Amino acid sequence: MEVVVLPLIIVFLFYFILLRPVIDQQKKHRSDISSLEIGDEVLTTGGFFATVSEINTTEEGPVEIALEAAPGVVLRGTSLAVQQVVTRAADRTPAGASEAAAGRSEET
Repeated sequence: MEVVVLPLIIVFLFYFILLRPVIDQQKKHRSDISSLEIGDEVLTTGGFFATVSEINTTEEGPVEIALEAAPGVVLRGTSLAVQQVVTRAADRTPAGASEAAAGRSEET
């Protein structure tokens, strides 16, 4: 009985300590990549911060994206090059909106 229980405990611990966190991280990365939108700021696997300027999906192969690293500097790559989505385009406030909100609060 003890011979069977010990390997089962080891497999159980191996799954929850090593495999499960990796699987959860892969699921999060896949969902982040599938929900990429133009205007999202991303961190590439090369360590560059860039803004998504174009997304091209094909029937075969990975999704091709164009990243604007600096004004006028556009890099082409695949979605595999995106390590993390830093800021969503929908979460950003327009530049004038925050200033206008600050001005309104000072007037009252």
